[in-house]
Amino acid sequence: MELKDIKNLSTHTVNLHCPYCHAYCGFSCRLILSDIPSGFDYNRLIKGTCPACNKNALWLVDSEKESLLFPDVPAFVPEPNPDMPENIKQIYTEACNVLKYSPRASAALSRLAIDTLTKDFSNRETLNDRIKDMASTDLPEKIIKSLDIVRVVGNNAVHPGKIDLTDNRELALSLLELLNIIVEKFISEPHKINDIFNKLSPKKENSK
Repeated sequence: MELKDIKNLSTHTVNLHCPYCHAYCGFSCRLILSDIPSGFDYNRLIKGTCPACNKNALWLVDSEKESLLFPDVPAFVPEPNPDMPENIKQIYTEACNVLKYSPRASAALSRLAIDTLTKDFSNRETLNDRIKDMASTDLPEKIIKSLDIVRVVGNNAVHPGKIDLTDNRELALSLLELLNIIVEKFISEPHKINDIFNKLSPKKENSK
């Protein structure tokens, strides 16, 4: 079932991405107001409760689309990688929440998250040196080049005419995607490989 299918006062379960905790789960949804004046048919206000964090969200639903009214966060941002460390996820979520209002602030927060995350993989003092350490791994060359761009995003070192954060939603979105890719390459993939190795490795028999 989708939100557009809810047309009565009964409680329905709809699988949705939570705008708060980003879990994908079955929201408990119900119609709370119908026949709202608009240019579309079946204009309704629907309330949903996330079973993971127990927070409420409101959608305006009509015959053509659904719009998240509360909380007021962009619905088009990429979900955080499930393996993203909690301290990084908090910054990531904040970057998502401000993207609609200030791509510049969102990009700066993403840069902070990436800067902080790289410290888990290198103890070098500067982001530039940590990127060099990461470049020695099997991380794709294009990702390394993207990290080089991150070095100058969101601070006074931005080169005039080359990187303009003003109202640049595409750049802010790209930084969020890049953060997810780094987590995938440096955290998720090693975990998956380790799990496969443990399953394939012969188990040692206990010797008496």
